[in-house]
Amino acid sequence: MSLFSKIYKEPFPKYDIPVDYVMDDNVSGSILELYKMFPCKIKAGVFAICLSGGAKVTLNLSEYIVKENDFITVIPGSFLQIHEIYENTSLAFIGFSSNFINTINFWKNITLNLAEVINNPILHLPREIAIFYRDSISLIMKAEEAPIKLLNSNIMASIMEVFYKIHAIIYKTSNVQIAEKGPRELEVLREFIRLAFENYPQEHKATFYANEIGLTLSHFCATIKKATGKTAQDIIRQLIIMDAKAQLKSSDARINKIAKSLGFTPTAFNRYFLEYVKMTPQEYRNS
Repeated sequence: MSLFSKIYKEPFPKYDIPVDYVMDDNVSGSILELYKMFPCKIKAGVFAICLSGGAKVTLNLSEYIVKENDFITVIPGSFLQIHEIYENTSLAFIGFSSNFINTINFWKNITLNLAEVINNPILHLPREIAIFYRDSISLIMKAEEAPIKLLNSNIMASIMEVFYKIHAIIYKTSNVQIAEKGPRELEVLREFIRLAFENYPQEHKATFYANEIGLTLSHFCATIKKATGKTAQDIIRQLIIMDAKAQLKSSDARINKIAKSLGFTPTAFNRYFLEYVKMTPQEYRNS
């Protein structure tokens, strides 16, 4: 039995990790099938490599075809929906719980270029690099299961940082079009992403985020648009809609309660959802 299977004894799907970190070098597609029911808000941070097969997925509002040797980066708070799992699909992955990520101050210390992860969370790797990732995860698994405890939270935090740094190098040497950004521009983007994931249920306007970061609204919006290709308001709206979809499909909570959790009156939520999804919340729940 794999380490992943030992930890996850309860029914799936899971959106967070019950321990600081977990990894597996051979997760079957049958487990992934359980994430096909509805959009899921993933609280953990995950790196995964597709070993075989593939899948059709939506990750943070964009649809992708995952293929063998593709690397998937799921930042905390991401929205994931799996539409189709191809035959003989298997993955290797390493994941870090939301609690662990908060403890090590992930958002302050992350070195990966967040703009490229947002725009390109799935990246095709040369086979040799894909094998390197798989073998690295296998090695960490062996260390975790060794008779002498070789890993602790500090070491795993360092391992996570190494993964991000290597991943950043791969982005720079890939065919992904990376916009040039100065340190201040990158810091604005990083701070906005952190604030957006923490505050979008209550703060729906770009003005709030510009004020929190200490920029004029026009300067803030121009910076986010240049860094991501999307407006700040679009990013906020996409987070709200995906959260609404996840709640509507994953729970039987009253729509009024979901509206309140996202900072809306019931009437405003119905109007907002209808405008961007082209159906009412109840219609979406029943679809």
